[in-house]
Amino acid sequence: MTNSALESVGKFCKNLKDFRLVLLDKKEQVTDLPLDNGVMALLLGCQKLRRFGFYLRPGGLTDIGLGYIGKFSSNVRWMILGYLGETDFGLLEFSKGCPNLEKLELRGCCFSEYALSVAVLSLRSLKYIWVQGYNATPTGFDLLAMERPFWNIEFTPAFQVTVDGFNLEEEITEKPAQILAYYSLAGRRTDHPDSVIPLTLSSWNRQRQHVYEYCQRQHVYEY
Repeated sequence: MTNSALESVGKFCKNLKDFRLVLLDKKEQVTDLPLDNGVMALLLGCQKLRRFGFYLRPGGLTDIGLGYIGKFSSNVRWMILGYLGETDFGLLEFSKGCPNLEKLELRGCCFSEYALSVAVLSLRSLKYIWVQGYNATPTGFDLLAMERPFWNIEFTPAFQVTVDGFNLEEEITEKPAQILAYYSLAGRRTDHPDSVIPLTLSSWNRQRQHVYEYCQRQHVYEY
């Protein structure tokens, strides 16, 4: 995958409404990274895009490229991004655009909880966001900056699981922290598993203790 390949898609696929790219880790060498200019050309050329998926690897897109996605995705309503950007600045630049974005999924990102909260508040059409793997805190406290009426915030701390590895030997794998936030007129759900902590300012003290006990059981964080 190269910048010129993405530029060609933007030039010759003007009516494209759904584009998804996954850059596999199995490919050892990809010489044309980052793909900032390519993604800009693609989005400028494909103005009819409604669904956009861009799942790369670390170094695949800089903060500038992430800003391009926000600036030139005026009609996109659903988006999934993986391993994009370098700092919180890229996410904040991204959130200045995407005026019609309703559903956003982020995976393997480097962003802080506070930056994610600011971005959510900036994306005025956003109804749903799911984040898996980010610069999480043990309690998810900074996510409360995005709290608003009818907006549910669910935080799952990182935890460890034991799986069968090669030669049937047990291996310990860490599952990254997750965020699920969404609008709901029905209120907060009550059927979530114990690993999920609903976040609200009014119940912070109780949930702080819940997070502490859960993290202690999982032996993940020194609280």
